[in-house]
Amino acid sequence: MEILPFLSRYWNRILRTGYNPAMDQTQATRLFAINAFLLIALVITVIFILLFVSLGSYSALQGVVVIPFVLLVLYFNSRSWFATSRIMVTYGLMVVALALALTDRRTGTEYILIAIGCCSAMIYEKVANVVFTFLFAFACYLFYVCYDAYFPFKADPTIDYLLAQNFLMFVSGFVVMAQTLVFRFLVNDYAAKLKIAYTEIGCVNQKLKATNEELEEFSQNLDQLVRRKSAQLQAYNTAIDTNILLVTLDPKGTFLSANEPLLSVCGYSEQELIGQHYNLFDTGQFTNEQLVERYEWLSAGNTWTGELRYKSKSGAIFWIDAVVIPITEESGQVKEFLSMGILITERKELESKNLSAIQALE
Repeated sequence: MEILPFLSRYWNRILRTGYNPAMDQTQATRLFAINAFLLIALVITVIFILLFVSLGSYSALQGVVVIPFVLLVLYFNSRSWFATSRIMVTYGLMVVALALALTDRRTGTEYILIAIGCCSAMIYEKVANVVFTFLFAFACYLFYVCYDAYFPFKADPTIDYLLAQNFLMFVSGFVVMAQTLVFRFLVNDYAAKLKIAYTEIGCVNQKLKATNEELEEFSQNLDQLVRRKSAQLQAYNTAIDTNILLVTLDPKGTFLSANEPLLSVCGYSEQELIGQHYNLFDTGQFTNEQLVERYEWLSAGNTWTGELRYKSKSGAIFWIDAVVIPITEESGQVKEFLSMGILITERKELESKNLSAIQALE
């Protein structure tokens, strides 16, 4: 029983001679078909020689020329010289078969020519090459027929012509059948691989479908979260715009923007304020040294907090509990200041009244 795995292993090894994973399925199938044809031809040749030599017909030894021919074509395949191997296995082998048929006439060798022509359909891809190869095989057969009819034939008493003709006719049919079976096996094997691939693709599609459903659910949840957070952010912005005094200034202290609560308190319109220096609100609360110190602190990227006493357009005093935040570029350089604050005028007035009352009591 061990001989079957041995033969199967070497059959597959010879069948894959010259195979490259980069080949497409059509190229690989034709390569396997050629290698199978060569192996079958090699085995049949050996059987033919042994059979007829055992019967005393030593002229069958002429068929030995097929053996190195087959090995040469297998070598061409192993070197990836596929075009040369196809020509050798068709036209070259037909020339060898024609020479053997002319040497040992009426032995049935001429039938092999037709068998090779039929097998060309599995060796060449283009229909024109298949048709031309078959016509060449038929032309070789006609040449043999004409040669046999024109030149006198002298029978070799050591050859059993009836046995030889029937054997080679059977061999010719067997070669075609075997080649077809090999091609059928390769097609079925390819179909099985395609089925497995389709099954795997189906599994992957199911996973992708499940993943897409998860992504869609995640996207919906994310959209709801974004909408909820956007609503919250809008509420925060509304609250800020309503209750927080906001203003932005460039590094030189020029107003860039101001929100409605600040404009309402200071009495200036946005057109009047934008482009003006913040000294417009100055009441002399800070000395020059303090202003320079605060500017250097903010320019270094630090946040400043404190109470600011400002003067409105009408001259009225208003107080702001402010936070000034420097806005920096990627380089770290300050490009503007954001000032946020709440109005504390009433509190400061109440503190001033309380302080005056305490002083009066003293």
